[in-house]
Amino acid sequence: MSKTFQPKKIAILGGGMASLTTAYELTSQPGWESLYDITIYQTGWRLGGKCATGRNIKPHTADCEPDYRIEEHGLHIFFGFYENAFRLLKQCYDELGGNGPFHTIKDAFKPHSLIVLEEYINQKWVSIPFDFPTNCLVPWEGDGISSLWEHICTTIKFIIQTYAEIDNYNQSDSSPSSSASLAKQIALGKEVIEFLTDSSLLQFPSQLIPLFLQAPSFWGGWLKNINQYIIDILQGLDLTSETVFLNLVDNLVQSLPKNTKTHRREHHTLILRLVERFQKHLSRQIESKISQNPDIFWRLTLIDLALANIRGLFVDEVINFRSLESLDEYNYRDWLQKNGARKSSVKSAFIRVLYDLVYGFPEGNTNKPQLAAGTAIRILTTILFKYNGAIMWKMQSGMADVVITPLYELLKRRGVKFQFFHIVKQLHLDENQQSIASITLARQVNLKKPEQEYQPLITVKDIRCWPSEPLYDQIVDEEAQKLQQQKINLESHWTPWQNVDKITLTKGDDFDIVLLGISIAALPFICGELLQAEKNPVHQKWLNMLSNVKTVTTQGGQIWLKPTLSQLGWQKPSPVLGAYVEPLDVYADMSEVLPRENWPSDHYPYNVAYFTGVIADPGIPPQTEYDFPAKAQKTVEQQAINFLNNHIGHLWPNATHPKNPQGLNWDLLVDFQNRQGAERFQAQYWRINIDPSERYVLSVPGSTKYRLKTDESGFDNLYLTGDWINNGYNSGCVEATVMSAMQATRAILQQCFHINYTKKIIGEWDSWL
Repeated sequence: MSKTFQPKKIAILGGGMASLTTAYELTSQPGWESLYDITIYQTGWRLGGKCATGRNIKPHTADCEPDYRIEEHGLHIFFGFYENAFRLLKQCYDELGGNGPFHTIKDAFKPHSLIVLEEYINQKWVSIPFDFPTNCLVPWEGDGISSLWEHICTTIKFIIQTYAEIDNYNQSDSSPSSSASLAKQIALGKEVIEFLTDSSLLQFPSQLIPLFLQAPSFWGGWLKNINQYIIDILQGLDLTSETVFLNLVDNLVQSLPKNTKTHRREHHTLILRLVERFQKHLSRQIESKISQNPDIFWRLTLIDLALANIRGLFVDEVINFRSLESLDEYNYRDWLQKNGARKSSVKSAFIRVLYDLVYGFPEGNTNKPQLAAGTAIRILTTILFKYNGAIMWKMQSGMADVVITPLYELLKRRGVKFQFFHIVKQLHLDENQQSIASITLARQVNLKKPEQEYQPLITVKDIRCWPSEPLYDQIVDEEAQKLQQQKINLESHWTPWQNVDKITLTKGDDFDIVLLGISIAALPFICGELLQAEKNPVHQKWLNMLSNVKTVTTQGGQIWLKPTLSQLGWQKPSPVLGAYVEPLDVYADMSEVLPRENWPSDHYPYNVAYFTGVIADPGIPPQTEYDFPAKAQKTVEQQAINFLNNHIGHLWPNATHPKNPQGLNWDLLVDFQNRQGAERFQAQYWRINIDPSERYVLSVPGSTKYRLKTDESGFDNLYLTGDWINNGYNSGCVEATVMSAMQATRAILQQCFHINYTKKIIGEWDSWL
């Protein structure tokens, strides 16, 4: 008599975006209930990991209601290329049928186009605005994959256009004499002749030359009548600008097939030589013109960087012979300089903002930025060339309100179980060190109704939200009272709270499959046996990964102000701004979320500003240093006050104090208690992300090869997920996290259930190259 098949039990450790997405993908399979049973174990009272949002539920004074303000881990904005993440959320919203103000994905996200970079020129900060054009696409649909080759073609045209703008500036400043113009044309014509008659060029196949010169009538006749050939070529070229060499490049790349596998090395060598010719001219232009005005400065700098990127991709043969990952041994700034970029260019706002975006400062040292070159190029290419609709999309409420809540509610509806207040303490191996045999957990509190799951959500203006602290009325009274009296943070790695119970999950009884969705900096504390499993051949790979994949402490702050953005003195539309004063280098106006909060009319803010950046890394001291979080919080708050006292005048010239033209007028901050001066800062929200699981995962040079893939744990029932694994994008962002979860789903379905996972993971493993 055959045994009835019992669903396999999947224990998901951690309730961040990767874990929730994996649970969503697994439960999207037809008939999943008969195949597996899923339980998610989460520390504390809320989900989301680094994407968690809190709502303030404490009144500021005895006679007022809570403002239910949004309190984020940091600044969260989706990019327009996040196709996997957007499609996931679109499916969630569609299946839930809509509730509250966000009936659809279109209600929850709105496009944003203005990005402002800050450059320090002539002893002052200068704002460089970029209002990126929108298109008719939406990121939850996309338009397929464009290739790196197409991006290069677009970049070349962009350089030609931008250089023409510089020429226009020069002509408007002082028109060159006709004799000077003629002399320039003669010099350029002579240089083109020297290039075409160079003996090394004659070694190229004769068919190649007409291809980029666009002179098919001379096909094959190139060597027979070279003098007449060159004369005809010169007559067809614009010799008034140094872009003549880029025009030749443009002719060639437009003539070559889009499939780079069909290209010959000679094609790329010729492109490279023409690019290098133009780089020499550009270098001279930079020397003579870069200090003339900011508009010329940023255009020349951008061209310099674009050329270095193009040159590097050809020199390192990434176009059709190697992967972007092969460049990850280099620091991106070093790689750019190696390929001709000026030192001033690699220190410019265009590069600084990229490092700011990924918190690329190991140990929080902003003087030593580190970012793997291949990953940097992948980030730049996807952000600039693959966005759908708009370059950015802003959430219309808190990150967790818009992203985590629909995932949680849908998973609950489908039957996924959630165990809040459960800390993972240790994973244990079997005798052969080949499988996870048991998991030790600690239960933090007792619920009044232990037979029921904790209900984590509150409702604010019809939005289902996550409070910034536990809902104590669901916890047994004695424990709830102690938690509040002692101001215990149940999410903290350094809490003195004594857990109420120890729980052991065992293989076969409580789980068959384990999904590890806890971030990498926390793994040494829970994976001790895995790291010491010398019998397992993957043992050394785990040690290498934890040694080489770095993390960093970050900070995020929000301040609520009485005036509107324009009243503060900002003269442009609502910005997302980067490359400003370190370490608080990124600022965004997020006033669109204010209607989702609950401010009274007499304390209503008309602007809310978000700031983020790294901070000097205090490390991860022993868990018994219970005062460490308070000390770290005091440090980050003092630094924030110093920033507001010294650097706000450039952003908001009307928000300063008469006695300090660069410092914030503290009276403009909303404060229910009406404190004076900098004391009003205490009514704002600022946090330092020091817990191991919330530290930001870096993409430092030389680290990519040490990342494990989802099914490379070395243990037959353990799968990995998160932005820290080798997911193909390998940068700390929501899109990479979602990709990792889809990969985990595919591996679990194929290896454990022999089910083919058919959903396409967009952008996986540089498939767009």
